[in-house]
Amino acid sequence: MKKMAAAAFAVILLSAAAVSCRRSSPNDRNSTQTPQSILLITLDTTRADRLGCYGGKGNLTPSLDRLARRSYLFEHCETAIPQTMPSHTTIFSGWNPYRHGVRKNLGVVVPAAVPLLAPEFEKAGYRTAAFVSSFVLLGRYGLGRGFETYDDGFYDPRFPERTDRRAQDTLAAAQRWIQSQRGRWFCWIHLYDPHVPYRPPEPWSSRFASSPYDGEIAYMDDELGLFLEALERTGIMRKTLVVVCGDHGECLGEHGEETHGIFLYEAATHVPLLIHLPGEQKPARLPQTVGLVDIAPTVRSLCGLAPAPGDGRSLAPLMKGRPWTSQPVYIESLDSLYSFGWAPLYALAEGPWKYILAPKPELYNVSKDPEENRNLVRKEPRRAAAMKKILEKDLQQRTATKGEAVQLDESEMRSLQSLGYISGTMGTGSGGGYRDPKDMTAFLQLYERAMDAYNQGRMEEAERGFQALAGQDPGNPLTYFYLGNILGRTDPDRAELYFKKCLKLRPDFWQGYSQLMLLWVNTGKMQQAFDLGKAAIARGGDPNGTLHVLRAWAAYGLHHDRSEIESDLTEAARIAPEAGLSLKLRAVLALQDGTKKEAVGFLERMAKVAPPKQIALLSNDPRFKPLAEDQHFWLLVLTARQEIRDESGRH
Repeated sequence: MKKMAAAAFAVILLSAAAVSCRRSSPNDRNSTQTPQSILLITLDTTRADRLGCYGGKGNLTPSLDRLARRSYLFEHCETAIPQTMPSHTTIFSGWNPYRHGVRKNLGVVVPAAVPLLAPEFEKAGYRTAAFVSSFVLLGRYGLGRGFETYDDGFYDPRFPERTDRRAQDTLAAAQRWIQSQRGRWFCWIHLYDPHVPYRPPEPWSSRFASSPYDGEIAYMDDELGLFLEALERTGIMRKTLVVVCGDHGECLGEHGEETHGIFLYEAATHVPLLIHLPGEQKPARLPQTVGLVDIAPTVRSLCGLAPAPGDGRSLAPLMKGRPWTSQPVYIESLDSLYSFGWAPLYALAEGPWKYILAPKPELYNVSKDPEENRNLVRKEPRRAAAMKKILEKDLQQRTATKGEAVQLDESEMRSLQSLGYISGTMGTGSGGGYRDPKDMTAFLQLYERAMDAYNQGRMEEAERGFQALAGQDPGNPLTYFYLGNILGRTDPDRAELYFKKCLKLRPDFWQGYSQLMLLWVNTGKMQQAFDLGKAAIARGGDPNGTLHVLRAWAAYGLHHDRSEIESDLTEAARIAPEAGLSLKLRAVLALQDGTKKEAVGFLERMAKVAPPKQIALLSNDPRFKPLAEDQHFWLLVLTARQEIRDESGRH
């Protein structure tokens, strides 16, 4: 779900003349020039049916429609998974999620064994650069491999609520890089505007006041149009192969889901795919069912790169009118399992048919029923059984490459919450069962409203929402987790009870342990915090070092040996980059030693990674009274106060 982000619409521009790239033969459908460099633009959370060229109303996408008029348009392209990071991994690799192992946003890094386009182009002598617009795609999560330049510097860990940047800023940075190049290059641009929250700038905000999602689409298309026009003026487009694809859509309330990530209906899985070859080309609409998994092998084929093993196939023969046999497209969503303990969903799309494997299976003819309102499982039992057999056989035989764990620091965890995501392992389900997500739509809608209130700081409303959720599904641990967070400052005793309920239902939920430990440290229950940290680390490790840091704070409060405290801080730093709480404790210890300069040094490092509010509050902390006359200390505090005012002005 995306609650979660997110989502993408990809434009791949291929330009610089690789000697190995093949020219189209005289028998090809259209005569084209040889592609040279590559530009990949991914547009997040973009539904196919919002593009005019896909039948969308309201003239939202004139720029993309112009491109479609001189491109191959694939009428039925399906994503492999309706989430941003896993879908991009499929786009770049040609592997389905069950193979590449990235099956959720964050918490997993792309394994080194997964072949990606960027390293292949780098090896072939191309300059490589990426410009992304969401922290979900930070380079350290694995897609940065092979990119000489990876522009994700917009993300500031001190302001974790700033999770993205606008199309205008991302495109401007990419345009500067492209225009500075003289040889062959591969560039990826990712645009995130249609992702929640929908807040298009003016004049789109006023024009689309009743449909802000459409306003984001229209704004993004306008910016993209200006960018493509600049490439036209400089002659780059004349040597460019353009591939436009969407990585997933947005449900917008259809089938009970407001955003994306849970269900596998067409609103979330049907994505646009346009391929524009350099040179003169007549448009063609291709009705065959294809997938995002086919993009990487298509690009490799068109640019003469060596083929790589995988799940997708090159679409080049289909584009050139040569024999091409369709195959079913695999789709999955595990977010219902990861986040709520409900049944995961799997699907196959083949021709006009889509089969969804769930506790209550579904079969749709999407050409006749694009909104998927008529489940044909009973009317087409043989077809449903055949597609189920294929899907179950695939799931039994295929083993995923193990996704490598990536450590999320404190700021990234706060960013997860601001997006409505929560990074967890598989839950046990409500009461140990696996409910069909279709039966939980009322819960899901209330959850999304409660999360929106939580993220917007409307805590009384959020508390009412999560209380109602606990009544609907008393075995769901996330409801108690958020109730604990909401009440942590106003009613710590009730917050403690909620965190304990969460952990009883979900003993592997390390975020629950860290929040309960933090509550106890802040309320002086140091022994309980220390004992819980010891038990939690022994149970499941410490994914981002927070448990070790909080245990160090508890040990400090209990006057344990200095070596024990330092050992926990050292281990936390080994796991992940040191965050604010760790550096603050190091500063406190330095002041105990009488080394003010060293203490200020730790606080200066803290100011680079912690929210300004944490720095501003240091002046009220009696442990830092020895620095009351230190000008460097006060410079940090006053700078943080100004940053708080500046941030307030942004809103």
